[in-house]
Amino acid sequence: MTGPGGPLSGVDEAPRFTSDDPLRALDSPTAGARVIRGGVLRLGTYVAGIALGIGSAALMTRHLGVEDFGRYVIVTSLIAIVAGLGEAGVPNIAAREFATRDREDRDRLIANVLGIRLAIAVLGVAAATGFAVLAGYDETMVVGTVLAGIGLLIATVHQTYAIAIGVSLRFRSLAALDLLRQLAFVAVVVALVLVGAGLLPFLAAAIPASVVVLALSVPLVRGLAPLLPRFERSQWLGILRLVGIYAAAAAVGTIYVSAVIVTTSLVGTADESGYLGAAFRVFTVLVGVPLLLVSTAFPVLARAAHTDPERLQYAVQRLVDIALIVGIWMALGTVFGAELAVAVVAGPDFEPSIRVLQILGFALVANFLAVTGGLALVSVHRHVALLVANFVALLVAIALTLALVPPYGAEGAATATLVAEGTLAVLYGIVLLGRRVVRYDLDLLPRIVVAAALASALAFAPFGSLVLVVAATVVYWGALFALRVIPAEVIDALLRREPRSAA
Repeated sequence: MTGPGGPLSGVDEAPRFTSDDPLRALDSPTAGARVIRGGVLRLGTYVAGIALGIGSAALMTRHLGVEDFGRYVIVTSLIAIVAGLGEAGVPNIAAREFATRDREDRDRLIANVLGIRLAIAVLGVAAATGFAVLAGYDETMVVGTVLAGIGLLIATVHQTYAIAIGVSLRFRSLAALDLLRQLAFVAVVVALVLVGAGLLPFLAAAIPASVVVLALSVPLVRGLAPLLPRFERSQWLGILRLVGIYAAAAAVGTIYVSAVIVTTSLVGTADESGYLGAAFRVFTVLVGVPLLLVSTAFPVLARAAHTDPERLQYAVQRLVDIALIVGIWMALGTVFGAELAVAVVAGPDFEPSIRVLQILGFALVANFLAVTGGLALVSVHRHVALLVANFVALLVAIALTLALVPPYGAEGAATATLVAEGTLAVLYGIVLLGRRVVRYDLDLLPRIVVAAALASALAFAPFGSLVLVVAATVVYWGALFALRVIPAEVIDALLRREPRSAA
């Protein structure tokens, strides 16, 4: 995204990229337009992946049934917690540093980042397996935790390669890898259903899918970053000092949603875990959208924070606008389409999941804002604020899950997630405004609210779920265009026109 240019006095000068450096695109006047087009491209492939994922989830839930699918979600949630701890903010810090260092320094950085992430992942999988044993999970779940952990280790290598690919703004490659990963996973799931496999093979399904994607990513990253990990003590210490507090903040922020599922498995029934798991299956796919869109823009945010604070403010405001617009649209679609989504993904045995998914739908708006605010704070090194906000959100999530699941079941867990996401978004907003990372202009907000209200009024219409989703989409986006809410930069970038001035 483009905005007012020109480094301010007192801002450290970042290394200038040479003409043959793959990262020279970050300083280009067209970087913002490339981010927008790249974001739309990755969103398109992600939506295609969602369609594939819904199909595979529908097969899996019907094949496994309520209880076994609940067990599947519990194990994969454990591994999601390990993944969150393994990332611990390292990819974001690595992307920020990769975008601001010279070639030799960033090569050593990314190789040692890979070493750190693999080491943490191995320890995390071992810890998750130990937890599964201590919690009294059956043998299938314990072995499944190990197998799912192996899939995580392979995926960790690819995800580290993806940092370099993304910072160089090679979004077509990233989009293709995103889609291929989903295709490979779906193919494995379909094969397992056809042969009548039990729970354990489904927990290992990520292994072949991750191997395929890793093999395809190797030629893309060769020449851009090292392929092998390094274990240099001095570099590890330097990276850990860089990550520091943010690692704890990112770890807490990543695991608090999964913590709701694990807590529910301890204080709720097997059926409640299954109903929550079916709704979360849809929700976790949807929350990938804000992370995908904002992470696409993150290299430009990191570069602007290092060289041009005015450009950073402008970009963050535009990202907040887009987060509100797309977040509200996805919330409307989720609330109106919950019945259809649950019917397709899980079937009639999961009818209680409909209300759970509708509650989670409202959390999407807060999630969009939280993801945007979180990466904006990373770009300006506000790590303490991130840690405090995420720790508060984790406490809220666990406390409300413990309080609400016994009387309200899966709906109580969904409510806990909604409140935690909202808490995080509000706390981030307070810090961003207080630190003047963003000076938010409220000009668009009333018009966005009007468009959302017009679409929400369709709830009183006697339409089926699919018709409601389509009608709400048409009304909402039609109102946005009529009220001139869509940022001009987005339209210019998609039409490949010269960007207009920020004024």
